[in-house]
Amino acid sequence: MPYAKEIDYLIKADPILGKAIKRLGPCGLKPTQGEPFKELGESILYQQLSGKAAATIIGRFKNLFGGQWPSAGALLATPNVKIRGVGISNAKMLALQDLAEHAQRGELKMAALKKLADDALVAHVDKIRGIGRWTAEMFLIFTLGRPDIFPLDDLGIQKGLKKTFGYKKLPAKRTMLKHAAKWRPFRTIASWYLWRIADENK
Repeated sequence: MPYAKEIDYLIKADPILGKAIKRLGPCGLKPTQGEPFKELGESILYQQLSGKAAATIIGRFKNLFGGQWPSAGALLATPNVKIRGVGISNAKMLALQDLAEHAQRGELKMAALKKLADDALVAHVDKIRGIGRWTAEMFLIFTLGRPDIFPLDDLGIQKGLKKTFGYKKLPAKRTMLKHAAKWRPFRTIASWYLWRIADENK
């Protein structure tokens, strides 16, 4: 079973979360190891949108380039009006263009990014317009598959904690960190289950 060691550890370390893990079954996290320019670009487009809305916009955006995610050069050569025309906001367009400029300068090479520690990678990509800690953490989890990432500012994580531990309102950050301390060094897997818990019975 994928992540058997991590799941067994979490069940023993935290029986309350463990009960939810047993109910939900195997962990379905599958890091893509995809090209950073594309992965970070899609993360920008997902910001502050529902998954369905973002997927629609991404589909329209890729259609500008024959159905594929563009190269950095192709994106930078595309007129702003075309990019804005598929439903991308001005702020996100500028972020994508800055990302493309970083990629052209060779600052988004996967081999180099893989060598960076978690916090160092967050600091590295945080220099790009429109990319903050949350986007960097999504990249660490869903692209690189780093094992011990806990997205403290993620609403789904907050909702999952609230439901799992019976809080009446979203927990404070210090409360979240107290819970997450039990899950080290596998906070990524715990986070995946908290997202599933938050999505239940929507």
